[in-house]
Amino acid sequence: MVKLEEMDTHVTLREQLFSNTDGSIVLVNIFHVDPSMADTLIETWKEDAEYFRSKVGLISAQLHRGIAGSGTFMNYAIWENLERFRAAFTDPEFKEKLAKYPDGIVGSPHVFQKVAVPGICVA
Repeated sequence: MVKLEEMDTHVTLREQLFSNTDGSIVLVNIFHVDPSMADTLIETWKEDAEYFRSKVGLISAQLHRGIAGSGTFMNYAIWENLERFRAAFTDPEFKEKLAKYPDGIVGSPHVFQKVAVPGICVA
């Protein structure tokens, strides 16, 4: 089973999930695996992505891998809003899927929103 670790020392994922947040959100999940387990991670993530794609509110998801033989992966998923992500993430069906990840995989999910920086980027 995947071991979940908090990405932020100031706020937990649970606190984020049950916060009052309006607008679209981005889930970033950093995975650390032994590079020999990369194919297993990709296949298991694909099953998760198919599950989330069947839920209302997912806009897009993309898996990234560190280069040069890295065992670090990043999932970047955009959701219409926190409420829809929370419904999918806390669904018992998804909890069963987490149990299918092999031992040795560590994930750090965290919820973000875009930030506007004048002259650089928009929210």
